[in-house]
Amino acid sequence: MLNVFRAQRRILIGALIGSALSATAGIAWALTPFQIDVATAINNGLAYMESTGAYSNPSSLGWEGASGLAMEALLEKRASGNPSDPPQGYAGATAAEQGYLRTAATYIINNGVTGGGRGFYAYTDGSWLFALSSYALSGGPDQSGLGGAATTTIKAAIDGMVNRIVANQNVNGYWCYTAGNCDDSSTTQFASAGLYAASIFYQSNKSGDGGVPFADPAQLAKVNTALQNARNAYATNATQGSDSPSGCNVLGGTLIPGSNPSANYPQGTLSATEHGHGYHEVDSFYYPSLPQTASGIYVQLFGGATVNTPMVQSYMEWVKDHYRWDNLSAFSPWGNNTYGYYLWSSFKAMELIRQAAVPVNAGNIGPNDFGTLPAASAPACQYREVNKNPAAYPQVPLFGNGGVGYYAAETAGQYFDYAHQILTMQCANGSFTCGTYPGSWGDAFNTSHNAYSLLVLQRATGVVTQVCDVNGDGEIDKLDLALITKSIGTHVGPTDVRNPTRSGIVSITDARQCAVVCTHPLCVH
Repeated sequence: MLNVFRAQRRILIGALIGSALSATAGIAWALTPFQIDVATAINNGLAYMESTGAYSNPSSLGWEGASGLAMEALLEKRASGNPSDPPQGYAGATAAEQGYLRTAATYIINNGVTGGGRGFYAYTDGSWLFALSSYALSGGPDQSGLGGAATTTIKAAIDGMVNRIVANQNVNGYWCYTAGNCDDSSTTQFASAGLYAASIFYQSNKSGDGGVPFADPAQLAKVNTALQNARNAYATNATQGSDSPSGCNVLGGTLIPGSNPSANYPQGTLSATEHGHGYHEVDSFYYPSLPQTASGIYVQLFGGATVNTPMVQSYMEWVKDHYRWDNLSAFSPWGNNTYGYYLWSSFKAMELIRQAAVPVNAGNIGPNDFGTLPAASAPACQYREVNKNPAAYPQVPLFGNGGVGYYAAETAGQYFDYAHQILTMQCANGSFTCGTYPGSWGDAFNTSHNAYSLLVLQRATGVVTQVCDVNGDGEIDKLDLALITKSIGTHVGPTDVRNPTRSGIVSITDARQCAVVCTHPLCVH
């Protein structure tokens, strides 16, 4: 009987390879008009960042710039706007893009252990860590493949950043900018995102120079403890209210005096069960905001929570009750400086939940519920927005002159809300700072805002693996297809390389997608 199963699997693998040869020619025809425009926007946005020197060594963005975000955006690029396309990572990038990625990786490696001589900085360390982890996990070469320019190995650089981040977490579970001397959410979400990517790195079956494995149980345990501590911080310090005077605090509240921007606003709430998080924890008089509450969802997920965890539900309720897609003017004393940051943090949180494929318990809020509550519905909030109707919009003029209904094939929801709005911000040069662009922090070349925009368009979660390379040998071939077909029906996590469709269950569709991207003709090594 075992031989029969093996024979059937060989027949299936042969059929997959044959179908892949005929399928590749028709992939473009399956794209909708919106997906085509999204793919164009991604290509133009990445080209703009390349033109600004975002991938140079040393980075044109400066040591404290968004070089990690820019590198992650290039690694997360998809072959098209089709949502089932996996991110390209290093292995799927063009030769030119691989050159950019090697240069960017060298810059991070050479500064990762020492922090560029400046020590810990949460934004930089966190984004460098998830970018370098994605690079390594998706087939990027180690020190020996970087032309003698790298001063150490990927593993050493990642260990250095992990150790520095963990050492600077404070007793409350948070990070601050350059130490652990404040309970800051904006830096904690970057540190946590870097550590989460490192946790995938430390579980990988890949190896670096000299056959040194990436897998490291001791480092993994250290990372998981830090992520659990961060999760606990967001659960312990969840609060009600809003950081904006127009934040729809319909249940009232008292005026809390203080020096921080949100401290002088009435702190009421829309619901007795919603909770969120502010820029700092509430003892510093910072009350919930859309960007920080959204990032608080995925920090809890990184620490082991699921969509059904009560505090995750409470945070999701806060975001649902205050949902917006066009700007943050009504909900933030910081104006629109954090708009791009909000788009990625809130989309990333929901995409992680979608990819985890954990069934949503009856009565709970799911990842597709944002934008379904009209402003006048209880609890009423005049600033809350509902999902856009794709059929009501013409083609974004930058991409063509299609009339109303041009995007009618799309499904209404968070992705269309954000992605369509991002398309309306793109300039002819590829930057996302024209049209409906509401503003940003204004870092070098607006790279952080541009990267956030690209990461949303790419449905990015901040960690890229070399999908389909199941045995970790750097090749996608019949051996990998055999392992994937053997796993059909298996429930897997959101970064499992056997599941490029990110459905949470390995299926024949995953095997077909992997057959299309085999490293060599006919999937023969």
